[in-house]
This record gives sequence, structure tokens and C-alpha cells, in this order.
Amino acid sequence: MEANEKKVEAVLFAVGKEITSERIASLCSLEIPVVEEIVKKLQQEYEQRDHSLQIVQKDSGWKLTVRDQFVPLVSNIVSSTELEKPLMETLAVIAWKYPIVQSEIIKLRSPAAYEHMRLLEEQGFIAKERFGRTYQVKLTKKFFEYFDLPSDEAKQAFIKNVPREILEEAENVEKETDEVERLIELEKKEAAGKDEIKKAMKGVQG
Repeated sequence: MEANEKKVEAVLFAVGKEITSERIASLCSLEIPVVEEIVKKLQQEYEQRDHSLQIVQKDSGWKLTVRDQFVPLVSNIVSSTELEKPLMETLAVIAWKYPIVQSEIIKLRSPAAYEHMRLLEEQGFIAKERFGRTYQVKLTKKFFEYFDLPSDEAKQAFIKNVPREILEEAENVEKETDEVERLIELEKKEAAGKDEIKKAMKGVQG
């Protein structure tokens, strides 16, 4: 497999959701037609190898996912945790980027991840602690024991195969979301301050 093919495949794997050809091209520093040619080639290779994974074309781009016939098997592996697919996907993002802040998870997974994290915390797979204006999400001992992963070694081995551009993108996402949260907090404080002034004025007038 050529270097560019490996880059594109790594992006599809790391993103874990639909991604456009334009975004892949940007992350891999490739032309869009080249990316589309590579993805289609990878798609054929997965088909020919009768792989358990497949690359499918969606309305919003491409996605690397498990073949339909293996979904029950994957579900059975985590059946005792009662984790549905969206929760597993959010947990995978946390494990990949660990340690990670809550705001970054929301940016990468959508606001639905708030509920995912609540359920994952209830089941003991993650823990949250205050980190500036957001929360840092940590994997617990239960996570590593259940999935039998050597935490730091597994993470470092994986990161070595992730294009630098993706890691930088994730860092930028964190900075952006942190700034948004800061502005939201300021707006809340301003609104609270105005309410207090109104109450005080009413008290004086009364």
C-alpha cells in the first residue's frame, strides 16, 4: 500500500464518521480527485479481501464501518456493558484522544455526546474532573480491564500511525471550543448581573 493510501485509510479510521473528500484532501495535503481515486481503490480492496470492514459512500462523504453481518457480533462483544453503537463510538473517540476535554468530544461527536458521557460515567468507563472552564474526561481502570488494553502503550502505538495534520486539527478544535465556552460563560454572567440589577431596582422602587 502506498504512503498516500495509508494516510487516507488512517484518516477514515481515526475520524470514525462521515467525512468529505475535501476534508480528507485538506488533512492529507492531496488533491480532491486524487483522494477520490484512492478511496475508491481502497473500497475495492476491502471488497476483494472480503474484509469485515467496508468503506461506504454517504450523502456527506465517506465512512469506514463494520459490515452489516458483523454488527451483531460486535454488539455481543459489549453486550454485558449494554453500550449501544453511539456510546461505543463516543468511547472510541475518548480512547483515541485520551486524555481529552469534554468540549472537544462535543465538537467531534455532536451535542448528543453529553448524554453518552453521562451514561458512560454511570457505568464506570469514564470519569470527569473540572479542567478550567470545561471538564477533562478520563478513562477508568474498569475501561482498561474490560477491553484489556495497555493504556499508554496502545495509545502511543496508535498515535504513531495517525497523520500529524489530524492531531493538529484536534488540538485546534480544542482551542476553538474552549474559547466558545468562555464566551458563553461571559454571556451567562452578564445576564445574571442584569437580573440582579433589575431585582435590586424593584426592591428600591418597592
